[in-house]
Amino acid sequence: TKQQNRMSIKYEIQSIKNSQGTGKERHFARIFEGTPMSAQQLESYIQSSCSLTKGDVEATLSALRECMIQHLSHGNRFYIPSIGYFSLSVNLNMPEDKPIDKARADYISVRNINFRPDASMLQEVKRNVHFERAKFSTKSKELTEEMMLEKIKEYLSTNICINRRAMEIHFGLRQNSALKWLKHFTEIGVLRKEGARNSPVYFMNKQEI
Repeated sequence: TKQQNRMSIKYEIQSIKNSQGTGKERHFARIFEGTPMSAQQLESYIQSSCSLTKGDVEATLSALRECMIQHLSHGNRFYIPSIGYFSLSVNLNMPEDKPIDKARADYISVRNINFRPDASMLQEVKRNVHFERAKFSTKSKELTEEMMLEKIKEYLSTNICINRRAMEIHFGLRQNSALKWLKHFTEIGVLRKEGARNSPVYFMNKQEI
């Protein structure tokens, strides 16, 4: 059936403690996004769905891109039928003490291009989507400084040194979190950093053993 042929979108539930300073914990869902189609895959897909050739598709996409640039650069919204609207969002980088009537054009810069889907497209995506809870998590385990230090000491009791990869594998951390812990313990003098810049290793300082 159509329901059975759906590709499931994997998700996990994460939490933010003390959300917006309220002291409350806020939960949110995080989805695992798949790899986007390449230009060649898109061209092949469209060619197999209609009479256009890959060359036709490539030329059409190139012309569409130029048309979008032209319209957006003039401050216009750009509409692709049955898909949605594209529009500019801007930043205002004006000094705080500058009066509004003294604002200059060079204080304004393009921040991003917004997209608002066509209502019919959004509804169809909603009908087709199916979610499935992931059996794994990308969220680093929450550990206090004391707990992390004990883990590092335990690891170094049977290993000469520790590195970022070991922190990820043995402590269940994400890369950014592992690097932050290593940097923290190095800055406060617990660890000593040695080795190449792109692949450093860390030793426990003697006074901490």
